[in-house]
Amino acid sequence: MVAELTSVTRNELHEKTLAMNEALLIGSLRQHELTEAANSANVLLQVEITERRRAEDALRASELSYRRLFEAAKDGILILEADTGRISDVNPFLIKLLGFSHREMIGKTVGELSPFKDIESNQVMLERLQKDGYVRYEDLPLETKDGRHAAVEFVSNVYQAGDKKVIQCNIRDITERKRSDHDLMAAKDEISRHAVALEETVTERTCQLRETIRELEGFSYSVSHDMRAPLRAMQSYGQFLVDEYGGKLDERGVNYLHQIMRSAVRLDRLIQDVLSYTRILHSPLPMETVDLDRLVRDIIETYPNGQPIKPQIQIKGRLPKVMGNEALLTQCISNLLSNGAKFVSPGTTPQVEISGEVREESMIRVWFKDNGIGIAPENHERIFRLLERIYPATEYEGTGIGLTIVRKAIERMGAQVGFESALGNGSNFWIQLKKG
Repeated sequence: MVAELTSVTRNELHEKTLAMNEALLIGSLRQHELTEAANSANVLLQVEITERRRAEDALRASELSYRRLFEAAKDGILILEADTGRISDVNPFLIKLLGFSHREMIGKTVGELSPFKDIESNQVMLERLQKDGYVRYEDLPLETKDGRHAAVEFVSNVYQAGDKKVIQCNIRDITERKRSDHDLMAAKDEISRHAVALEETVTERTCQLRETIRELEGFSYSVSHDMRAPLRAMQSYGQFLVDEYGGKLDERGVNYLHQIMRSAVRLDRLIQDVLSYTRILHSPLPMETVDLDRLVRDIIETYPNGQPIKPQIQIKGRLPKVMGNEALLTQCISNLLSNGAKFVSPGTTPQVEISGEVREESMIRVWFKDNGIGIAPENHERIFRLLERIYPATEYEGTGIGLTIVRKAIERMGAQVGFESALGNGSNFWIQLKKG
């Protein structure tokens, strides 16, 4: 009996021991879990604290940056309370611009500041800001504390600052810009007045000049035409004296008569060239297709034979058709042929070769190549000038107008003229016209 009790007591004691151990184990596990949870919460708290500190640091940096911009801005800045429209801050630039101290402006509405007395009421501005989100005045006149007048641009915007709304007003001084704009407009008006006056003067003087030119043209034509009659009389009477009374004069007298006759012929030729030049300048200019090959051959067939040595003129191939004025082209080609036949070394047979080639953009270039004495480089710019002579009249006859007539006639037809030449190697003149 005692043995059975002892056995039962031992079993119960063992079971209780096991139960106690199990309870201790569970408690230990729970304590570990609580410790782990506490550690995790502590880590999360540290992270949150760190992030909050970073956010606070970033906010402070942002506020500092904004403050620096606010203080250094070259525009005036007002910060207003959104609900009352009263000034809570003002930057140094606006203090300097208006002449009021920081304390004199804080707590007032914009309209209560005397420089902005012309601005709309505070309530109206707040209502517009609530409706549109901004208020803008393009050209707002104001008077500073010291009586100086200025013009500004005034712009107000509503924005969120943390948990509340604020109004920022930017005020830009545009006084100098307006003064510059005013001066610019005044200068433009003055220039316009001068331009109108100048245009009237130019118109008036142009009319006077045209009238003078017409009078001079009529006078020069009349004088040139009338001068030819006495010149022809001089030639005729000179020839009559040589024929009828040449035997009664000595050699010197006959020579004098010949010089008089040659001078009369030269002057008559000069007058004819001047008349030709005048006609080219002002005559009507109908343009048409010209058969250049036929025209050149006709000119060669009727070419005067009065030259000391008859020139040899050769046409290379068939010349194309061109757009031009036949009368002016006849004058140009005759003058170019005359030049090529005239300016050769003594005893040399003049040779002129005429050829044509198609250039770019449907243009035709006609060449007049001669075996003459050529033109020195320093004289290239002179040869197309009016009455410009390179060689004395005692060596080569001429009036100094022939090539001028060529240049002016070519210009009137909208064409081009040029040449290639070297002293002692002949010349190669060309005219370039549109293809016919």
